[in-house]
Amino acid sequence: MNPDHRRNLCVILNRESGTLCTLGPDVVEAGLKEVFEELGCTVEIQQVPGKEVRKALENARDGGADAVIVGGGDGTVATAATVFAGHDKPLGILPLGTFNLAARDVGMPLDWKEAARALVTAPEGKMDLLDVAGNLYMCVVVLGFYPALVMGRPEYHGSWIVKSCRTMWDALRSAATYPPLHLCLQEGDRIERHRTRIALLANNDYEDIFGIIPKRRSLDAGYFTVYISKHQTRFGLLRSFIAWVMGRWKEDREIVVMHATDLEIRVTRKRRIPVMMDGELEKLPVPLRVKLVPKALLVIAPRLAEEVESEPAS
Repeated sequence: MNPDHRRNLCVILNRESGTLCTLGPDVVEAGLKEVFEELGCTVEIQQVPGKEVRKALENARDGGADAVIVGGGDGTVATAATVFAGHDKPLGILPLGTFNLAARDVGMPLDWKEAARALVTAPEGKMDLLDVAGNLYMCVVVLGFYPALVMGRPEYHGSWIVKSCRTMWDALRSAATYPPLHLCLQEGDRIERHRTRIALLANNDYEDIFGIIPKRRSLDAGYFTVYISKHQTRFGLLRSFIAWVMGRWKEDREIVVMHATDLEIRVTRKRRIPVMMDGELEKLPVPLRVKLVPKALLVIAPRLAEEVESEPAS
């Protein structure tokens, strides 16, 4: 669809997302209406509790809107990805959570009003998804001590910088004492075995740039990347974190990197393990299968316009 024709919008807001809890749902709804109407759009806004988000998204997907916009954190956006995968109605993302990884991946401004403006005119494109035990996710899967550490704690709604610092502090306290996972990773005939306390599976790959939150190289590279930590001490983990922030993580010899499209993960002497998927926590049975679903989701992505502008003239 030509963005100029994206005039009839349906917005689904998770009332339990961080921004709505902080500012108030009525304030956010009024601000969105003001932005969209100023740009000449007709908009229907629904505020629903988290347990009703999926049903609201399914109804919106099958309705008459030109595009559906979901507002919430990464868990809410992952639900939307599952609902909209394989359909031709574009999905827009309003960053109303803490880290907003999916919104960052597609190039959304992190200010929710600026994001609303971008959603009216930004281009659309197909995006790869991760299938984890039959459910679809947009960004990242984490195994090891961090999901186990966070599981059972109350969810934090606030600054992503504060949450990043808390995450790092908790990691330094727990990483060296958490029992390691003995992973067996198999793709086709290739088998790798690793002993690790944390492993991360990223949809596509990350760029070597400065910053706490990594930047994804592409929306549709056709593979995912597995990063496996071999660090045994707190100092090693801290050094790795600094290298990550400085954009020099590929120089860390204690990180194993592999690319895959369909991976079976087995864990020695474990039947279920804590897994974090786009911010959502769950104990999943092993062996666990992760596979890439190429170009499965049509998303509104401002980064596509930036990529076109940055291409050298022929």
